[in-house]
Amino acid sequence: MFSLSLAACANGTTLDPSAGARPGEGGSGDAGGGDAGGGGAGGVDGWGGVGGWVNPGGPSEWNPPSVTVPGACSELTSHHIYTVSSYSELYSFHPATLAFRFIGKFECAYPNKFWQPEPVSPLSMAVDRSGVAWIESHSGRLVRLHIETGVCEPVLSTSGSGPRQRFGMAFASDDVPGEETLFLREALLDVSSDEVDPVRALALFDARSHAVRPLGVGKGGDADLTGTGAGRLFGFVKGAPGEPASLSEYDKRTGATLSQAPLSGVSIHDDASWAFATWGGAFYFFLTNPDPVDGITSSVYRYDPGSGAPPERLRDDLPAEIIGAGVSTCAPTVVPQ
Repeated sequence: MFSLSLAACANGTTLDPSAGARPGEGGSGDAGGGDAGGGGAGGVDGWGGVGGWVNPGGPSEWNPPSVTVPGACSELTSHHIYTVSSYSELYSFHPATLAFRFIGKFECAYPNKFWQPEPVSPLSMAVDRSGVAWIESHSGRLVRLHIETGVCEPVLSTSGSGPRQRFGMAFASDDVPGEETLFLREALLDVSSDEVDPVRALALFDARSHAVRPLGVGKGGDADLTGTGAGRLFGFVKGAPGEPASLSEYDKRTGATLSQAPLSGVSIHDDASWAFATWGGAFYFFLTNPDPVDGITSSVYRYDPGSGAPPERLRDDLPAEIIGAGVSTCAPTVVPQ
């Protein structure tokens, strides 16, 4: 079960500037000592605060999609799926044209207990309505990357003595128009691939208590998450050896698995990275190709659950090892006409 806390207070998806580093600022931003200081403000069961922030400024070359419509649901958040590679590269994928575009390489790092930079190594990603990518590191740390500027902010940290908590994550809309919640589903990456009857915990970031609140457990193994503007939450679940991956829907209140459908022709091999997002009522699955020759590449599949057809591979030449994908709840839930 999750035992997490956010080191910087937040209201919805906006950091409280008094609790963490502002974009473009260096220095402290300390909310409880990070690895060097154990539990910080609101720390729970080995999760602590964030220490000084390294390299908060954006990269020198950054080329996000243009923003032509003002407001939270702009072109930046409505038209694209965003992906992150294991090498801290951010890309945009345009479902309408299948265009895959490099935005830039970002540099985010935390100080470790010896106050030396610890680079963020991406593991999972979610995107909020304001155009911010929330990126989880393999160490269990969480940062916010502003897509328009490339600026990083620290959000979540673990203590040096506590276990690493790793998870898939996504935003899904709430019942109140324009509001959303960040959901986290634990990933036990070190367990055997032939795990029998796996279950995983689901949690949410509670904006009122500024903590991560466990909801319950659901059947199924490790999964990447995606959410919709209609308030639904789905997982792209790795199958047992020799079995295809599957698509699950989760109950946002309890974490229970509501449904699970096999994805014929989509298998996640042992060394693969995988991610997905939904756009226009369809699901887009990103999967590292096996046995690279000239360089690591990924494929993207499209699955329309209403068509009855199996997933279709759209491209097999994406020039990146895609480790995470995210889409805003501003994205359409049906294909725009």
